[in-house]
Amino acid sequence: MKQLLSILVFVVVVTFGTVEAFACSCDLPPLHKSQKQLVTSARKASVALFSGVVLKTQEVGYSVRVTFKVDTFWKGPLSSEVIVMTGRGGGDCGYRFAVGARYLVYAYGSDVTNLNTNICQRTALYADAADDLKVLSKAKRPST
Repeated sequence: MKQLLSILVFVVVVTFGTVEAFACSCDLPPLHKSQKQLVTSARKASVALFSGVVLKTQEVGYSVRVTFKVDTFWKGPLSSEVIVMTGRGGGDCGYRFAVGARYLVYAYGSDVTNLNTNICQRTALYADAADDLKVLSKAKRPST
């Protein structure tokens, strides 16, 4: 009887105690490409490319909605505020944004009203993006 109870507990735990898991996997940048080629390729693959300050973040299910105050953009067109979705971080490749910090964001999606980014993009703190900024052409200001 004790053995049967142990088996039943095991089955219940395995059946109902499972947790949904995510795994992040990014392609490594090709070694033979220059910085200019990497930035140009990432820009071309993006739907939007901008710099801005995080105004707020909001968890929505397994995702995080990040609201940016856009100061400049290279690909868009973008308005002065943009929402970008990302994962929560860790195994889902989500980028962890800090409210009040400025970022260079490479965003993908179906259009500029449905933007996403993650750690597999070239998204970075603006202060750490000097190499990208050297390659990017003159930026535009967003519409108000």
